[in-house]
Parts: sequence; structure tokens; C-alpha cells
Amino acid sequence: MEQKTFDGLIPSAQRAAFSEQFIGGALPLFGYAAPHCGIDGMLAAAHFFTPDFTLFGDCVFLTAIMPPAFDEAAYREMEQRYHGDHSAMERWVNAWSVGGFFDNTATQYMDDDAVLTAFTDCLQYYWGQRLKQLFPEREFVFETGDEIEGELGYTITFYQKRSANQ
Repeated sequence: MEQKTFDGLIPSAQRAAFSEQFIGGALPLFGYAAPHCGIDGMLAAAHFFTPDFTLFGDCVFLTAIMPPAFDEAAYREMEQRYHGDHSAMERWVNAWSVGGFFDNTATQYMDDDAVLTAFTDCLQYYWGQRLKQLFPEREFVFETGDEIEGELGYTITFYQKRSANQ
């Protein structure tokens, strides 16, 4: 009987390398997650990877990082500032500093390109899947890099791909 294993989002060689780096290879990442995060942490992570999104006008924003008290007046002001470029508006609002989120945790991995890339690849995959589910007719672009939209350090953002006349 044929048997075939399909890697998860993080390839097996990279998972093994991360397991070695994080915990000396004592456990596979799958076995590491639950006892180190607890069920509360795992549920929080599930929400983190499949978060809430807000449709405001024609823009889609990551709800958790929207500006406080964002309302129609703020939307219209931003629309003027970006000359009606809704993708630019989304790019700015949705820009998120990965390091800023982990300020209160161990930072030894924040300069590790492989760790940061794997993490943002996971975010892009899961957030992208959720966006496709919610907005199947829209196409989203993800960007990662240093200091996007003025964020500090390694950053992820997303916005809709629109035609030139939108």
C-alpha cells in the first residue's frame, strides 16, 4: 500500500532545524507547541493566524491593528492624504512590525532571518486563506521587509491588488 506524507507549511528540514535551535531538538515543533503555549496560548495563536478583518468602504483592514477610534471622518481624511489610492491606505494601516509585537518576550530570534521569514510566511498563508474565504472576488498582495510604512524592523503588510483606475 502506498503511503505518502505531505509537509505542512514549514518544510520538515526547517522544522527540524528550528526544533534544534529552539529546544536542542528534544521535541518536534508539533510536540513543543502545546506544553509550551498551553491551551489558552494555542487558542490565542489560532485567532492570531485567523484574525478578524474589517471592511471599511472599499478597504480591508486587519481589525486588531486598526487605528483607535477609526471612523468615517478618519477614513475620508486618509483617502484625501492618499489621493484616493485605497491600496496605499490598506498598505499603511495593515503594516505591522513583527518585532514590536514580541517586545515582551525573548528576542533572541528577532535577528534571525530564517525564523522571521518562516513566521511571516505562515502569517501570509493563513491570513491570505482567511481573506480568500471572506473576499473570494478580491486579490491581496503581501509584502514583508524592513521598515515598511515607517514600522520598526521586520514588517508585514497586505493590500488589495487593484487595477490602475480603481
